[in-house]
Amino acid sequence: MHMSKLCLALVGLMSVCLASCSSGGPSQSEREHAFLLFVQDNSNEKARIEDFESNQCTKAEGAPSYTCDVSAKVRAMDRDFGNQMDGVYSFTKMGGIWKITGRAQ
Repeated sequence: MHMSKLCLALVGLMSVCLASCSSGGPSQSEREHAFLLFVQDNSNEKARIEDFESNQCTKAEGAPSYTCDVSAKVRAMDRDFGNQMDGVYSFTKMGGIWKITGRAQ
């Protein structure tokens, strides 16, 4: 009897953890895709990014978005911009796709 209560408690805890993880912000690959689209929309379709990193996201208060740090080397309009676009960006899910909707810093 004691073991079944323990199993039930563990299953419940795992369910809560999985639900909280799956309902969070954009994944690393979703952030990279959103950043690439953002760069292309603000330069040209030939823009490329390299060495993309984004480690931390925070849920924005009172908004359906997340602020996430971003670092990447950008090449656009036949120029190498290096890491000039590094910063903290707002990511919002629109039409089922994560998009950058602003730059926080």
